[in-house]
Amino acid sequence: MKKRKRILIMGFLTLLIIFSLLVNTTEAKSNIYYGKVVATEGKMIQVKADNGKVAVFWLGHRTRFDSRVPFLGDRVRIEYVKDKLNRNAVTRVTLLGK
Repeated sequence: MKKRKRILIMGFLTLLIIFSLLVNTTEAKSNIYYGKVVATEGKMIQVKADNGKVAVFWLGHRTRFDSRVPFLGDRVRIEYVKDKLNRNAVTRVTLLGK
């Protein structure tokens, strides 16, 4: 009887773990941010939107640049996703006219 109870509990816990892993899988949706580059430091870029808010974005090895790396004062369109550390990870940077 104890062996049967132990098997049922282990089976229940296994199903619970599998179900929780399946529920937590999410698909990353990219967001778009327009603004002017305020600062760059290493792999980080700060962009100021038209409403005055400054957002920080992280550039990585998967970031695609349409022409070149943006400099201070460049107007940009940034496509980004939230990474595992809840940072704004840039997927694509497009330079717009000043």
